Amino acid sequence: MQNKKKILCLHGNGANKEFHSYQLRQFEKEFNDIEFVTIDGPISITRNVHASQVVIPQNFAKMIENKPLFTWGNFFKLDNNNIDAVFQESLDYVIKILKEQGPFYGVLGFSQGSAVAARLATLIEDKQIDLGYEINCFIFSSGSMMTLPNKRLIFCQIPSIHFIGINDFLYDRSLGLSTQFLNPLVILHDQGHKVPFLSRQQIQLLKQFFNKGKNGWLQQIFVPKL
Repeated sequence: MQNKKKILCLHGNGANKEFHSYQLRQFEKEFNDIEFVTIDGPISITRNVHASQVVIPQNFAKMIENKPLFTWGNFFKLDNNNIDAVFQESLDYVIKILKEQGPFYGVLGFSQGSAVAARLATLIEDKQIDLGYEINCFIFSSGSMMTLPNKRLIFCQIPSIHFIGINDFLYDRSLGLSTQFLNPLVILHDQGHKVPFLSRQQIQLLKQFFNKGKNGWLQQIFVPKL
């Protein structure tokens, strides 16, 4: 039996791996040759300070009721707008998992998790870290444009998929993130701030993306469609 490709999945703020797995249930069903590995963020948070109520539909709230919740950013460490300090613990944690449990085919991030994934992509592009293998793609849902230390700009030449909600409060920042990657595959949807439920056409597009690999990605120009 052929081993499945593994994609490491990073949940949003104030959630956990179980809830993220639920968000990805369509992906797990449709892409049976891919293992979506969900993990908890390294920073636990108390219920009275989490912000997940803003982005988690009310009918899903029961799924995380009385369950441990996690985040990726420690904003107590924010110093002179150095966003790296906020996410450094999480970056170290994710890099450790990628090295110890890899190889991983790709990394997927939702909302705050996409911030960690995006910073990881720039570190790989800038050759600041070496995982010992190549990440084939990054997947962002409700992502945000990256702000790097000293206002540096890094253009990532790594295949990427961007799920962007036209009704998402992060719409502009998600579009901005897509411009920081070469030839991004942008999939627009009207479902707001969430991991979207995909149409059959969108699923087929993703299957083609995964099956063609990096060489196919270099030969095809992607045009966003709703």
